[in-house]
This record gives sequence, structure tokens and C-alpha cells, in this order.
Amino acid sequence: MAECQKCGEEVEELYRVKVGTRRVQMCEDCLELHKEEQAIAAEAEGAMQDMMGYKGR
Repeated sequence: MAECQKCGEEVEELYRVKVGTRRVQMCEDCLELHKEEQAIAAEAEGAMQDMMGYKGR
């Protein structure tokens, strides 16, 4: 059994995901949560750039 590096639970299958500059092995639940957080962060960044009048990208 492998252990998720994010939540610490023992699971059958782990997924390797690049977080920043390193790769982290996480379970399916943590992977879904991570993807949702990344999507929210991207939308928030876009909204902030719109408010600031940022034209490049």
C-alpha cells in the first residue's frame, strides 16, 4: 500500500502531480481537490488582471 503525501492516507493507487517545482504523489481525492484549487486560482488571477487593466498575456 502506498501513502498519499498530501493527506497521509494509505491508498491502492497514487497519481504523480507536479506542484511548483516538485512532483507529489497524491490520492484521487486529493488530486480532484488540487485541480479545483488550481482552476479557482486561475480564475481569480484573471479577474484581478481585468480589474487592474492588464492587457498582456
